[in-house]
Amino acid sequence: MKTEQTLIGNGFREAQATGPLERHPIVESLRDAVMAIDTDGHIVYWNAGACRMFLYDASEAIGCAFTQLLSGEFAGQFHAACKHASDSGHWEGELVGYRKDGVRITMLSRWHTDRDVDGKAARFVLSNTDIRLWNRFLADAVRNWQHNFDVLFAHHPDGVAAFDRRGVIASANSALAELTGHRREDLAGLAFDALVGDVDAEIVLDAFRKSLNGAPQTFEFCCRRKDGSTLDASVALVPNMLAHLVVGVNGFIKDVSERKRNESRILYLANHDALTGLPNRNLLHDRLQHAIEQARRLGNGMAVLFMDLNRFKVINDSLGHDKGDLLLCAVAKRLRSAVRDVDTVARLGGDEFVVVLENIQGTAHVQHVATVLLGIVSEPLNLDGHNLSVTTSIGASLYPDDGSDPFALLKHADLAMYAAKDAGQGMFRFYEPGMNEHALARLNQENSLRLAIERDELVLHYQPRLDLWRQTIVGVEALVRWDHPHKGMVYPGNFIELAEETGMIEALGEWVLHAACKQMQSWQEHGLAPIKVSVNISPLQLQSGRITHIVSQALEKTGIAPECLELEITESSLMQNLEASMRTLMEFQEMGISLSIDDFGTGYSSLSQLKRLPIDTLKIDKSFVRDLTEDADDATIVSATIAMAHQLHLRVVAEGVVSFEQIRFLQRCQCDEIQGFLLCQPLTAQEVESFLRTSRLRGIECRWMQ
Repeated sequence: MKTEQTLIGNGFREAQATGPLERHPIVESLRDAVMAIDTDGHIVYWNAGACRMFLYDASEAIGCAFTQLLSGEFAGQFHAACKHASDSGHWEGELVGYRKDGVRITMLSRWHTDRDVDGKAARFVLSNTDIRLWNRFLADAVRNWQHNFDVLFAHHPDGVAAFDRRGVIASANSALAELTGHRREDLAGLAFDALVGDVDAEIVLDAFRKSLNGAPQTFEFCCRRKDGSTLDASVALVPNMLAHLVVGVNGFIKDVSERKRNESRILYLANHDALTGLPNRNLLHDRLQHAIEQARRLGNGMAVLFMDLNRFKVINDSLGHDKGDLLLCAVAKRLRSAVRDVDTVARLGGDEFVVVLENIQGTAHVQHVATVLLGIVSEPLNLDGHNLSVTTSIGASLYPDDGSDPFALLKHADLAMYAAKDAGQGMFRFYEPGMNEHALARLNQENSLRLAIERDELVLHYQPRLDLWRQTIVGVEALVRWDHPHKGMVYPGNFIELAEETGMIEALGEWVLHAACKQMQSWQEHGLAPIKVSVNISPLQLQSGRITHIVSQALEKTGIAPECLELEITESSLMQNLEASMRTLMEFQEMGISLSIDDFGTGYSSLSQLKRLPIDTLKIDKSFVRDLTEDADDATIVSATIAMAHQLHLRVVAEGVVSFEQIRFLQRCQCDEIQGFLLCQPLTAQEVESFLRTSRLRGIECRWMQ
C-alpha cells in the first residue's frame, strides 16, 4: 500500500507538469479511487478505481457534488477538510460513503491541493482507499505470517520453546524434543530449570529474569537430557511482547557440543605440539612465566634446560621423515618419564626440546637431571627394524642468576647448549656470560661460510693415492679448503660440521663436485693423462634425491668420462637407510662411476650387507692404520679387512699412512693402495700437475722397499 501511495503522489506531480489527470496513465491504472473536485465540491475527474469502488461511471459522477456520495454524518466533515486542504495543501482522514447499490464504504481519504498561478486553491485531488479491503489484506497477511511462523517453529533445526513468565514451557518443537530426549508432548509443562545442569542454574535463572524485563539474552549452558547425560548448548532468550507487556519468553536452543569440542581441540593444538603432544612454544612461555613468578614469590630456584638432538637432520634425511617423527616421539616420551610431574617438557620445533625444572635444590640438582636426560636419550632405539643410538646436547640457565624473564632464560640456555655441542656429542654445560660472544662468533662464521660458497672462496687440494705394486699414482682425493680473506687457509675440520648442522653441506658438496670435474677437465686440456679423482659425498647429499642428477650434470658440463670420477660414501651414512642408498648406488654404477666406502670399520655394516653393495673399493679408516704396528687388535682388523675385501673382489686403500713400518705391514697383507702424509701432504691443483708429470717420467722412488 505504501508503494501505491507513492505512485499516487508521483502521478499527481507528473500530471501537474504534463497536463490534466484524465490523460495520465499512472493515475488511471491505480486501484484506489482517485478523483478531483473543484473548490465548490463538484467532481471534475473520476478514474477507473473510483468506478470500481462506487459503481458509478465517470459520466454519472462528473459534475455531481462529492457530498452526495457521503453519509450524512460526514457531510459536515467535508467542509472542514476543504478548508484544511486549502490552507495547508493536504488533508487525510476517514470518511464513510455509499456505493451506487447502497453498500456502505469506509474510506481512508487523502487530499492534495492544486493551486492556480496566484497560489489560490484551484481543485483538490482525492485518493480514497477502501478500508475493508485493507483490513482483509491485513488479516490475510496475519494468517500467512502465523502459518509461516508455525512451519518455522515446527521445522526449525534448533530447539524452540515458548516459556510463560514462570519459566514453564508452553509449547516446544520436535528439535527440542530430540535435543533433550523428551517426547514433544511431555515438554509442555516442564520447567526450564529441568533442562539445566546444576552448575549453570544461577546463570540461566539470571538471564531469564533479564528477559522478563525486556532485555534479550544470549549465553551458553550445560543442558541436561532426560537420561541424565549432558551436552553443551547455546540459547537465545527473546521477550514475548503483547500490547507492550512481556507475557513470556521465547527460547532458541542449539546443540554446540561439536563446536565446543572443536574449540577445545583448536585450543589444545594452539598450545601443544601436534606430533609429540608436548607443550609448544606458546604454552612453554606461559609455564615458564608461571614458574618464574612462583620462584620469585617463594624464594626458590628454577632452571631451564635447552636440548638439541645431535645429527638429527642426517637421520631424518637418511631414514625418511616418518622415521624422524617416530624418533622425536620416542625422545619426548623418554624425557617426560625422566622428570617430575611439576616440571615441564616442551618441544620448540624440529629437534629442540626444553625442560623447565621448578623448585631446584642448587646446581647439583640440575647437573643430576641433565645427566639422567643425557643417558636416557642415548639408550639404543629400534625404529621399524633400524637400530639407532642418538645423543643430545644440553645447556642450562638458572633463575635468577642467568635471567629473570622467559626470553633471557631461554636465550642463555640455548647459548649454553651450543657450547655443549662444541664440546662434543652428549655433553652438558651451564650458561656463562662469555657464551654470548661465542654465539656471535658462530653466527658470523655461519654467514661467512654461506658467503664463501657464493663468492668462490673455497679451493680444492688433492691427496695422491699410490698403487703399492705398480708404484704409480692412480688417483687423488679432493679435499676442500676455505681460503678465508682474513684468516687464510681454513681446514675442513673447522667448518664441515657447521655446514652439516646448518644444511649448507649440500651446497658445499655440490660446489666440490663441480670444481673437481672442472679441474680434471683443465688437467686433461694441459696434456695430462686422465686420472681418477675421488670426491666425498655427505649423508645429506646421498639421501637428497638430487645427487645423481647433480653428478650427471657436472660430468656432462665438463665432458669428463664417468670412469674418471670416484664417489666416496662413509660406511655409517650407507647403513642409515640401506635400501634407499642401494638404489642411488645402483644408478651411479649404471653411469660407470666408481664407488668406495670411506672410513671403513667405523660403522656397523655386516658382511651380508657389504656383499649387496655395488662398490669397488674399501678405504680402511686411519684410526686402525695409526697403531697397527703396535696394537695387535688393529693389526688383526686391518689384515682381516683386506682379506675379506679381496674375497669380495674389492680393492683396498689404507688411509693415514705415515711410516715405512705401516707400509711394509700393508704390503705383507696385500693392500692395494695407500694415501697419507708419508707420500706427500695434500697438493694444490698446480702442484698435482707438476707431481704427476715427475712421477710419470721417472716413477716413484719407494725407499721403504729397500
